Amino acid sequence: MPDADLISIFHKGMPIAAQGKSISDFLATKPNLFTSDFQFPIMILRESALEHNIKRMAAYCKSLGFEIAPHVKTSMSTKISQRQIDAGAWALTVANFSQASMMYASGFKRLIIGNEVVEPTSIAEIAKINGSGAGEIIFYIDSLAGLKIAQNSIAKVPNAKLHIFMELGSVGGRTGIRDLELLKVILDEIAKDDRIYVRGVSGFEGVIPGGNRKEEGIEKLRTFLRHIVAAARIVEPYVRGDKIIISAGGSSYFDYVAEEFAKYEGDAHRILRSGGYVSHDHIYYENSNPFMGLSDSERFFPALELWARVLSVPDPDLALLNFGKRDAGIDIDHPIPILKLDGKLQPFAGKVFALSDQHAFMRITPGSVAVGDVIGCGISHPCTNFDKWRLIPVVNDNYDVIDLVHTHF
Repeated sequence: MPDADLISIFHKGMPIAAQGKSISDFLATKPNLFTSDFQFPIMILRESALEHNIKRMAAYCKSLGFEIAPHVKTSMSTKISQRQIDAGAWALTVANFSQASMMYASGFKRLIIGNEVVEPTSIAEIAKINGSGAGEIIFYIDSLAGLKIAQNSIAKVPNAKLHIFMELGSVGGRTGIRDLELLKVILDEIAKDDRIYVRGVSGFEGVIPGGNRKEEGIEKLRTFLRHIVAAARIVEPYVRGDKIIISAGGSSYFDYVAEEFAKYEGDAHRILRSGGYVSHDHIYYENSNPFMGLSDSERFFPALELWARVLSVPDPDLALLNFGKRDAGIDIDHPIPILKLDGKLQPFAGKVFALSDQHAFMRITPGSVAVGDVIGCGISHPCTNFDKWRLIPVVNDNYDVIDLVHTHF
């Protein structure tokens, strides 16, 4: 976003004195999270972790001969997405055409919609963009019904062109073709339509029922990934133009994706679509990602922190913080208190055990906090935290604010 964007009352957590200033003018004041009157609660990003994670993932993919098309629905930030492209990303992945439209309008011209698209007007617009040569948008098909909708949607579009991944799924999982016989039937129908370009196969191993890092779960993950590789062998003869693309990979099991996709015998673009790695987290990905337990140079670091004030200590072992469901995602875990500002920053251990709309209930050791104290919390699953904030400060390790990033959900 341009520097001329003004900080306004609609950007929660920002200092009152910053309202009406451009981002560049505000940053020129050299603000600090704790001394520049930020209005807690506020979510921040640590620059050192953000930069490290982007470079680490890019280097990992390059070392394996893989590409990355990061799933930017995690942050929906054009600034962060540009940093991922600058680090070598092949494309950006988004969740739907609305997100694709925003990213395309922001200058990102190669996009993967990691989902089926069945809205006729969206499909028609994708066909126009692809047909014009101004951009390349790929989306999924997993059924004859979806194929028919796509074909009908572009019937009146001049020079229509659709780029398609055949999505593979598993029984009890999410979307995607379960049966390789059905895959062949759909491919034969697509082959009759010169407007539709099959580019490859895709899937998402993160929603495999029972998939995890335990022995039985790992085998389930590998079985699904082998299913995608088997599908690629069927799809390859139908690919038009460049070599086949084989894609999968969230932020928890991309190491298994890399191992199984490396077994594909043909020439292929192998693309990971991890997204959560960019900010990582303190709980969910921290306890499930392939780099956990490695050295500091090899692991991911949590970049997101939520800072809040203690509103009340109504019982000796209970404190109420001034954030709630409006401010933090709790689809997997509650935020976890990690730091306290008490003259200086120091480690802090409390336990957030419940959230209401605007309050966090925190179990404490009696006497460990007072009303007005500032508490920093780590988060779990970044994908449901970025969307709570329209403007997020980026801080250095001294909590000086060095940038602000917009999100566009």
